[in-house]
Amino acid sequence: MRMSQLQKPLKKKTMKTQPNNWYAMEQKSDAEGNSTSDAEIYIYDEIGGWGVTANDFIASLESLNEVETINLRVNSPGGSIIEGNVIFNALKRHAGSVTVYIDGLAASMASVIAMAGDQIIMADNALLMIHNPWTVSIGDSEQLRKDADLMDKMKSAIVNAYGRSNYDADELTALMDDTTWLTADEALEAGFIDRIETGMKAAASLADMQAVAAKAETTLPIEKIVASLQSKHDEALETLNNENASNCDALAQSAMTISDLQNQVTDFNDRIQKMNTDHKAELEAAEAVTAQAVAAQAAEIFGRQTLESIAEPEGNDDASQVTAENFWTEYAEVGKRDGLEAKNVWYSKHKHLIGK
Repeated sequence: MRMSQLQKPLKKKTMKTQPNNWYAMEQKSDAEGNSTSDAEIYIYDEIGGWGVTANDFIASLESLNEVETINLRVNSPGGSIIEGNVIFNALKRHAGSVTVYIDGLAASMASVIAMAGDQIIMADNALLMIHNPWTVSIGDSEQLRKDADLMDKMKSAIVNAYGRSNYDADELTALMDDTTWLTADEALEAGFIDRIETGMKAAASLADMQAVAAKAETTLPIEKIVASLQSKHDEALETLNNENASNCDALAQSAMTISDLQNQVTDFNDRIQKMNTDHKAELEAAEAVTAQAVAAQAAEIFGRQTLESIAEPEGNDDASQVTAENFWTEYAEVGKRDGLEAKNVWYSKHKHLIGK
Protein backbone atom coordinates (compact mmCIF):
# COMPACT_ATOMS: atom_id res chain seq x y z
CA MET A 1 0.00 0.00 0.00
CA ARG A 2 1.35 3.41 -1.00
CA MET A 3 1.06 6.45 1.26
CA SER A 4 -1.38 7.98 -1.25
CA GLN A 5 -3.74 5.09 -0.50
CA LEU A 6 -4.07 5.78 3.25
CA GLN A 7 -7.67 6.23 4.23
CA LYS A 8 -6.73 8.92 6.76
CA PRO A 9 -3.93 11.06 5.29
CA LEU A 10 -1.72 12.89 7.78
CA LYS A 11 -1.87 16.64 8.26
CA LYS A 12 0.20 18.33 5.60
CA LYS A 13 1.55 21.02 7.92
CA THR A 14 3.30 18.47 10.20
CA MET A 15 3.99 15.62 7.75
CA LYS A 16 7.67 14.78 7.23
CA THR A 17 7.27 12.91 3.94
CA GLN A 18 7.44 13.13 0.17
CA PRO A 19 5.58 11.60 -2.79
CA ASN A 20 6.10 7.87 -3.30
CA ASN A 21 7.49 7.31 0.18
CA TRP A 22 7.20 4.14 2.26
CA TYR A 23 6.98 5.93 5.59
CA ALA A 24 5.43 9.05 7.11
CA MET A 25 5.81 10.87 10.45
CA GLU A 26 3.92 13.55 12.31
CA GLN A 27 4.15 15.10 15.73
CA LYS A 28 0.74 15.32 17.35
CA SER A 29 -0.81 18.68 18.29
CA ASP A 30 -3.16 19.62 21.07
CA ALA A 31 -6.48 21.45 20.68
CA GLU A 32 -4.69 24.80 20.46
CA GLY A 33 -2.37 23.53 17.73
CA ASN A 34 0.69 23.22 19.95
CA SER A 35 3.04 20.29 19.41
CA THR A 36 2.85 17.55 22.00
CA SER A 37 5.44 14.96 23.01
CA ASP A 38 3.62 12.24 21.02
CA ALA A 39 4.57 11.25 17.48
CA GLU A 40 2.93 9.00 14.89
CA ILE A 41 5.05 7.01 12.43
CA TYR A 42 3.61 4.96 9.58
CA ILE A 43 5.52 2.26 7.67
CA TYR A 44 2.98 1.29 5.04
CA ASP A 45 5.03 -0.01 2.12
CA GLU A 46 8.24 -1.74 1.07
CA ILE A 47 11.08 -0.65 3.34
CA GLY A 48 13.82 1.09 1.38
CA GLY A 49 11.67 1.50 -1.72
CA TRP A 50 11.27 4.57 -3.96
CA GLY A 51 14.91 5.44 -3.44
CA VAL A 52 14.15 6.51 0.13
CA THR A 53 16.75 5.20 2.58
CA ALA A 54 16.98 4.57 6.29
CA ASN A 55 19.04 7.76 6.53
CA ASP A 56 15.97 9.70 5.38
CA PHE A 57 13.89 7.92 8.01
CA ILE A 58 16.36 8.78 10.78
CA ALA A 59 16.63 12.40 9.65
CA SER A 60 12.85 12.70 9.86
CA LEU A 61 12.87 11.04 13.29
CA GLU A 62 15.52 13.41 14.64
CA SER A 63 13.61 16.44 13.37
CA LEU A 64 10.78 15.71 15.75
CA ASN A 65 10.95 17.94 18.84
CA GLU A 66 11.23 16.41 22.32
CA VAL A 67 9.21 13.31 21.55
CA GLU A 68 8.53 11.10 24.57
CA THR A 69 6.07 8.67 22.99
CA ILE A 70 6.20 7.11 19.51
CA ASN A 71 3.25 5.23 18.06
CA LEU A 72 4.59 3.18 15.14
CA ARG A 73 2.00 1.68 12.80
CA VAL A 74 3.14 -1.11 10.49
CA ASN A 75 1.58 -2.57 7.36
CA SER A 76 4.49 -3.73 5.21
CA PRO A 77 5.67 -6.82 3.31
CA GLY A 78 9.27 -6.12 4.36
CA GLY A 79 12.18 -4.84 2.35
CA SER A 80 15.91 -4.18 2.63
CA ILE A 81 17.70 -5.97 5.47
CA ILE A 82 20.32 -3.26 5.84
CA GLU A 83 17.78 -0.43 5.84
CA GLY A 84 15.52 -2.36 8.23
CA ASN A 85 18.33 -3.05 10.72
CA VAL A 86 19.26 0.64 10.78
CA ILE A 87 15.65 1.62 11.51
CA PHE A 88 15.32 -1.09 14.18
CA ASN A 89 18.45 0.16 15.97
CA ALA A 90 17.36 3.80 15.72
CA LEU A 91 14.01 3.04 17.34
CA LYS A 92 15.60 0.88 20.06
CA ARG A 93 17.96 3.65 21.14
CA HIS A 94 15.35 6.42 21.01
CA ALA A 95 14.81 8.03 24.40
CA GLY A 96 11.03 7.91 24.13
CA SER A 97 8.81 4.88 24.62
CA VAL A 98 7.82 3.07 21.42
CA THR A 99 4.49 1.33 20.95
CA VAL A 100 4.13 -0.68 17.74
CA TYR A 101 0.75 -1.36 16.15
CA ILE A 102 0.65 -4.10 13.50
CA ASP A 103 -2.31 -2.87 11.51
CA GLY A 104 -2.34 -5.38 8.67
CA LEU A 105 0.93 -7.13 7.81
CA ALA A 106 4.37 -7.22 9.41
CA ALA A 107 6.31 -9.56 7.16
CA SER A 108 9.99 -10.22 6.72
CA MET A 109 12.00 -7.09 7.67
CA ALA A 110 8.85 -5.28 8.81
CA SER A 111 8.46 -7.95 11.51
CA VAL A 112 12.01 -7.19 12.68
CA ILE A 113 11.30 -3.44 12.94
CA ALA A 114 8.12 -4.25 14.87
CA MET A 115 10.27 -5.95 17.52
CA ALA A 116 11.75 -2.53 18.41
CA GLY A 117 8.59 -1.68 20.33
CA ASP A 118 8.53 -1.52 24.09
CA GLN A 119 4.97 -2.72 23.62
CA ILE A 120 3.64 -4.48 20.51
CA ILE A 121 -0.08 -4.54 19.74
CA MET A 122 -1.51 -6.53 16.84
CA ALA A 123 -4.89 -6.27 15.17
CA ASP A 124 -6.87 -9.47 15.46
CA ASN A 125 -7.05 -9.77 11.65
CA ALA A 126 -3.37 -8.95 11.03
CA LEU A 127 -0.51 -11.29 10.12
CA LEU A 128 3.14 -11.56 11.12
CA MET A 129 5.68 -13.48 9.04
CA ILE A 130 9.31 -14.47 9.74
CA HIS A 131 11.69 -16.11 7.28
CA ASN A 132 15.33 -16.32 6.27
CA PRO A 133 16.97 -13.31 4.63
CA TRP A 134 17.52 -13.66 0.89
CA THR A 135 19.28 -11.74 -1.82
CA VAL A 136 20.14 -11.69 -5.50
CA SER A 137 23.84 -12.26 -6.05
CA ILE A 138 25.98 -11.88 -9.14
CA GLY A 139 29.61 -12.93 -9.47
CA ASP A 140 31.98 -15.87 -9.38
CA SER A 141 31.80 -18.78 -6.92
CA GLU A 142 33.95 -16.94 -4.39
CA GLN A 143 31.62 -13.95 -4.42
CA LEU A 144 28.58 -16.19 -4.07
CA ARG A 145 30.15 -17.90 -1.05
CA LYS A 146 30.83 -14.51 0.54
CA ASP A 147 27.25 -13.46 -0.05
CA ALA A 148 26.01 -16.71 1.52
CA ASP A 149 28.19 -16.10 4.60
CA LEU A 150 26.81 -12.58 4.79
CA MET A 151 23.25 -13.93 4.72
CA ASP A 152 24.09 -16.22 7.65
CA LYS A 153 25.40 -13.26 9.65
CA MET A 154 22.32 -11.23 8.84
CA LYS A 155 20.16 -14.15 9.94
CA SER A 156 21.93 -14.22 13.31
CA ALA A 157 21.18 -10.52 13.77
CA ILE A 158 17.51 -11.12 12.95
CA VAL A 159 17.32 -14.04 15.41
CA ASN A 160 18.61 -11.67 18.10
CA ALA A 161 15.88 -9.17 17.22
CA TYR A 162 13.25 -11.89 17.76
CA GLY A 163 14.70 -12.54 21.24
CA ARG A 164 11.58 -11.17 22.99
CA SER A 165 9.67 -14.30 21.88
CA ASN A 166 9.30 -17.49 23.89
CA TYR A 167 11.66 -19.38 21.58
CA ASP A 168 15.39 -19.98 21.83
CA ALA A 169 17.81 -19.38 18.96
CA ASP A 170 17.56 -22.93 17.55
CA GLU A 171 13.76 -22.85 17.53
CA LEU A 172 13.69 -19.43 15.89
CA THR A 173 16.14 -20.65 13.26
CA ALA A 174 13.83 -23.57 12.47
CA LEU A 175 10.79 -21.29 12.24
CA MET A 176 12.66 -18.94 9.89
CA ASP A 177 13.80 -21.89 7.77
CA ASP A 178 10.15 -22.88 7.37
CA THR A 179 8.93 -19.33 6.57
CA THR A 180 6.38 -19.13 9.37
CA TRP A 181 3.19 -17.05 9.23
CA LEU A 182 1.48 -16.17 12.50
CA THR A 183 -2.01 -14.98 13.24
CA ALA A 184 -2.51 -12.54 16.09
CA ASP A 185 -3.41 -15.38 18.49
CA GLU A 186 -0.34 -17.38 17.46
CA ALA A 187 1.95 -14.35 17.73
CA LEU A 188 0.62 -13.64 21.23
CA GLU A 189 1.11 -17.25 22.32
CA ALA A 190 4.64 -17.23 20.90
CA GLY A 191 5.54 -14.01 22.73
CA PHE A 192 6.14 -11.87 19.64
CA ILE A 193 3.44 -9.39 20.72
CA ASP A 194 1.96 -8.19 24.00
CA ARG A 195 -1.74 -7.94 23.23
CA ILE A 196 -4.40 -8.04 20.52
CA GLU A 197 -6.86 -5.33 19.58
CA THR A 198 -9.91 -5.44 17.35
CA GLY A 199 -8.94 -4.54 13.83
CA MET A 200 -10.89 -3.15 10.91
CA LYS A 201 -12.53 -5.99 8.99
CA ALA A 202 -11.39 -5.64 5.39
CA ALA A 203 -11.46 -8.00 2.44
CA ALA A 204 -8.12 -8.29 0.66
CA SER A 205 -8.11 -8.79 -3.08
CA LEU A 206 -6.60 -11.91 -4.60
CA ALA A 207 -4.05 -9.76 -6.43
CA ASP A 208 -2.83 -8.28 -3.11
CA MET A 209 -2.44 -11.73 -1.52
CA GLN A 210 -0.59 -13.05 -4.57
CA ALA A 211 1.76 -10.09 -4.45
CA VAL A 212 2.54 -10.70 -0.77
CA ALA A 213 3.10 -14.40 -1.38
CA ALA A 214 5.38 -13.66 -4.34
CA LYS A 215 7.57 -11.37 -2.22
CA ALA A 216 7.76 -13.94 0.57
CA GLU A 217 8.23 -16.86 -1.86
CA THR A 218 5.98 -19.00 0.28
CA THR A 219 2.39 -20.11 0.83
CA LEU A 220 -0.29 -18.56 3.00
CA PRO A 221 -0.05 -18.95 6.83
CA ILE A 222 -0.45 -22.30 8.62
CA GLU A 223 -0.54 -23.16 12.31
CA LYS A 224 3.16 -23.98 12.71
CA ILE A 225 3.43 -22.65 16.24
CA VAL A 226 1.03 -25.30 17.57
CA ALA A 227 2.94 -28.06 15.79
CA SER A 228 6.24 -26.72 17.12
CA LEU A 229 4.98 -26.58 20.71
CA GLN A 230 3.47 -30.08 20.45
CA SER A 231 6.73 -31.44 19.04
CA LYS A 232 8.70 -29.87 21.88
CA HIS A 233 6.27 -31.32 24.44
CA ASP A 234 6.48 -34.79 22.88
CA GLU A 235 10.29 -34.71 22.89
CA ALA A 236 10.39 -33.70 26.56
CA LEU A 237 7.89 -36.45 27.45
CA GLU A 238 9.89 -39.06 25.54
CA THR A 239 13.08 -37.99 27.30
CA LEU A 240 11.37 -38.27 30.69
CA ASN A 241 10.01 -41.73 29.86
CA ASN A 242 13.45 -42.90 28.74
CA GLU A 243 15.00 -41.63 31.97
CA ASN A 244 12.35 -43.39 34.05
CA ALA A 245 12.88 -46.65 32.15
CA SER A 246 16.62 -46.36 32.66
CA ASN A 247 16.17 -45.74 36.38
CA CYS A 248 13.85 -48.75 36.68
CA ASP A 249 16.37 -50.96 34.90
CA ALA A 250 19.15 -49.74 37.18
CA LEU A 251 16.98 -50.36 40.26
CA ALA A 252 16.07 -53.87 39.08
CA GLN A 253 19.73 -54.62 38.35
CA SER A 254 20.65 -53.35 41.81
CA ALA A 255 18.00 -55.55 43.44
CA MET A 256 19.28 -58.57 41.50
CA THR A 257 22.83 -57.82 42.60
CA ILE A 258 21.83 -57.62 46.28
CA SER A 259 19.88 -60.88 45.98
CA ASP A 260 22.86 -62.60 44.33
CA LEU A 261 25.17 -61.39 47.08
CA GLN A 262 22.80 -62.68 49.76
CA ASN A 263 22.64 -66.08 48.04
CA GLN A 264 26.41 -66.18 47.80
CA VAL A 265 26.77 -65.41 51.51
CA THR A 266 24.29 -68.17 52.39
CA ASP A 267 26.11 -70.65 50.15
CA PHE A 268 29.45 -69.67 51.65
CA ASN A 269 28.15 -70.19 55.20
CA ASP A 270 26.76 -73.60 54.22
CA ARG A 271 30.10 -74.60 52.77
CA ILE A 272 31.89 -73.49 55.93
CA GLN A 273 29.50 -75.51 58.09
CA LYS A 274 29.92 -78.57 55.86
CA MET A 275 33.69 -78.21 55.92
CA ASN A 276 33.63 -77.97 59.72
CA THR A 277 31.45 -81.12 59.98
CA ASP A 278 33.52 -83.09 57.47
CA HIS A 279 36.77 -81.97 59.03
CA LYS A 280 35.61 -83.00 62.50
CA ALA A 281 34.66 -86.48 61.29
CA GLU A 282 37.90 -86.87 59.39
CA LEU A 283 39.87 -85.65 62.39
CA GLU A 284 38.13 -88.11 64.71
CA ALA A 285 38.80 -90.96 62.27
CA ALA A 286 42.42 -89.94 61.94
CA GLU A 287 42.80 -89.76 65.69
CA ALA A 288 41.36 -93.28 66.08
CA VAL A 289 43.66 -94.72 63.41
CA THR A 290 46.60 -92.94 64.95
CA ALA A 291 45.80 -94.31 68.42
CA GLN A 292 45.64 -97.84 67.05
CA ALA A 293 48.87 -97.39 65.15
CA VAL A 294 50.60 -96.01 68.21
CA ALA A 295 49.36 -98.88 70.34
CA ALA A 296 50.53 -101.43 67.81
CA GLN A 297 53.89 -99.79 67.43
CA ALA A 298 54.29 -99.65 71.17
CA ALA A 299 53.45 -103.32 71.45
CA GLU A 300 55.94 -104.12 68.76
CA ILE A 301 58.70 -102.16 70.42
CA PHE A 302 57.85 -103.62 73.79
CA GLY A 303 57.90 -107.11 72.41
CA ARG A 304 61.22 -106.66 70.76
CA GLN A 305 62.87 -105.24 73.85
CA THR A 306 61.37 -107.21 76.75
CA LEU A 307 59.86 -110.51 75.65
CA GLU A 308 61.76 -113.67 76.41
CA SER A 309 61.21 -116.98 74.69
CA ILE A 310 57.97 -118.43 75.87
CA ALA A 311 57.48 -122.09 76.22
CA GLU A 312 55.34 -123.58 73.53
CA PRO A 313 51.92 -124.52 74.82
CA GLU A 314 51.13 -128.10 75.35
CA GLY A 315 50.32 -129.96 72.19
CA ASN A 316 52.86 -127.92 70.16
CA ASP A 317 56.09 -129.54 71.26
CA ASP A 318 57.08 -130.23 67.68
CA ALA A 319 56.46 -126.61 66.58
CA SER A 320 59.55 -124.97 65.24
CA GLN A 321 61.05 -121.88 66.84
CA VAL A 322 61.94 -118.65 64.94
CA THR A 323 64.41 -115.99 65.68
CA ALA A 324 63.17 -112.67 67.04
CA GLU A 325 64.25 -110.92 63.88
CA ASN A 326 62.27 -113.26 61.63
CA PHE A 327 59.28 -113.08 63.96
CA TRP A 328 59.02 -109.31 63.82
CA THR A 329 59.63 -109.23 60.10
CA GLU A 330 56.70 -111.57 59.57
CA TYR A 331 54.64 -109.53 62.05
CA ALA A 332 55.23 -106.35 60.06
CA GLU A 333 54.37 -108.03 56.73
CA VAL A 334 51.07 -109.29 58.16
CA GLY A 335 50.23 -105.75 59.21
CA LYS A 336 51.03 -104.34 55.80
CA ARG A 337 49.05 -107.03 54.05
CA ASP A 338 46.01 -107.51 56.34
CA GLY A 339 45.89 -104.46 58.57
CA LEU A 340 46.40 -103.62 62.20
CA GLU A 341 43.76 -105.90 63.68
CA ALA A 342 45.03 -108.94 61.73
CA LYS A 343 48.56 -108.13 62.79
CA ASN A 344 47.53 -108.12 66.46
CA VAL A 345 45.71 -111.44 66.07
CA TRP A 346 48.76 -112.94 64.40
CA TYR A 347 50.95 -111.67 67.22
CA SER A 348 48.78 -113.24 69.93
CA LYS A 349 48.74 -116.52 68.08
CA HIS A 350 52.48 -116.76 67.29
CA LYS A 351 54.25 -114.90 70.05
CA HIS A 352 55.32 -118.18 71.71
CA LEU A 353 57.37 -119.02 68.62
CA ILE A 354 59.97 -116.35 69.27
CA GLY A 355 63.26 -118.21 69.44
CA LYS A 356 64.11 -119.75 72.80
